[in-house]
Amino acid sequence: MSDDVAAETRDQKVIYEQRCQDFRSLNGFLWQSPLIIMSLTGGLWFAVASFALSTSARSMLLVFACLANLLMIGALVRLRWVMQQVLEDIRDYDGKRRTKGDYTIVRIFSAMLFFTAIGSGIAACNPAAYFTKALTTEVGK
Repeated sequence: MSDDVAAETRDQKVIYEQRCQDFRSLNGFLWQSPLIIMSLTGGLWFAVASFALSTSARSMLLVFACLANLLMIGALVRLRWVMQQVLEDIRDYDGKRRTKGDYTIVRIFSAMLFFTAIGSGIAACNPAAYFTKALTTEVGK
């Protein structure tokens, strides 16, 4: 009987340690994801501003940037929700009461991504008004 209790305790400790590692990993993703999407958006805007593209190509790249930013908001909220579930498991194991999730960072990132999406969407409607790069490449330069 005591072997069963000891095995159960070891199993619970392993589960607890794994949940803590899961939380650390998810937290890393939470902080890295906005940087990745900002890099994507910046690269798309750079392409639109720097290369000789047709108006429709510019619009498509900007629409893609808009959609990517909006979709990332949903991904961040979902990621934080999963983190909250893992945190609740950890707190249950520790014998601590559950806490309400704090989504402050997700709200800040989401606001940033939302405004970036709006900017991309507005620019996609009329890229020529915002980007002055010639639509054709000049020969000899």
